[in-house]
Parts: sequence; C-alpha cells; structure tokens
Amino acid sequence: MIRIKRMVHANLCVADLDRTVAFYEAIGFERFAGHHVEAGADTWRGLGLADGRRFRTAFLKLRGAGFLDGPFLDVIQFLEPPTTGTPYPCLNHAGICRLAFEVEDLAAAVAELSAMGAELLGPVVRNEIAPGVAPRGGDVSFVCFKDPDGNVLEFMQPNRRTSDKAR
Repeated sequence: MIRIKRMVHANLCVADLDRTVAFYEAIGFERFAGHHVEAGADTWRGLGLADGRRFRTAFLKLRGAGFLDGPFLDVIQFLEPPTTGTPYPCLNHAGICRLAFEVEDLAAAVAELSAMGAELLGPVVRNEIAPGVAPRGGDVSFVCFKDPDGNVLEFMQPNRRTSDKAR
C-alpha cells in the first residue's frame, strides 16, 4: 500500500500569471518563490510534454504560513505555446471542481470578494445533506466564487454549536 505523507501542492494553469497572483494575494496568499522553466529542462519529460516549451510559475502559500505548514499553490502560465482553453464548464464536470479554504470570518471575506468584483456563484449557505441536516463532522457555512481565470474556489467557516457560543 502506498503511504502518502502529506499533500504538497496543487497546480493552476492560468492565462495571466501577474493578474492571478494579485488576486490570490488579495484573498490571503503570499508569493514565496517563482521560476521560469525553459526549453531543454528535464521538467518537460517528467510532465509528459514535448520539449521546446516555456512557462513561468509562482508558488503561493497562505500568508504567514511556513513552507512546510501545508499545501501551496503552484500557479503556471505557459509562454510557448501559450496557455489555452478554459476551466471546466460546471461543478459536475470530471476533474478538480474547486479548491476550498477555511477563513476566520466568512461574512468579512464575502464583503472583500464583493468589493474586489469577484464572481460569487451563490449566497453563503450552510452545508447540508438534507434540509436542515448538516453532515457529520462538517457543520460549516460556505460560499463559492471564481478566480480571474474562472477556477472555482470555496471559502468556508465552521458553524459554532450552541454549547460553543456559551463558552
């Protein structure tokens, strides 16, 4: 059996690296590294792509987190040939459908997203498996929105139980 130690990163392929990095910095990430991968680099063989390509990348971690504190985003803009296509058309399309992040104050985060002009997919709602029923271990409220390239992100915040509020 394969034993995974931890998740390291998720890649996002984007059309405009600078625009996307600015967006992710505005929602709580910080850039800690970046590279240009040039033609001839062995990376192409590892990715299963033909040589002769180039891309640039930015590594983004949660603001204030250490490098090994959790997964990071590896944001890539292909230069030659340029990034093409669009993200999945809907959330029930096969593939990674969204990335989710816990926030301290969901209402404040939604206000900031709205001020930034981010496209919200719906209102803040409680996660339910049936009307009025939260999944076991997952009583959260959440909102989904799109990044500048149309990738769907989710902000969530645990709901406090009545007994927690009394403390």
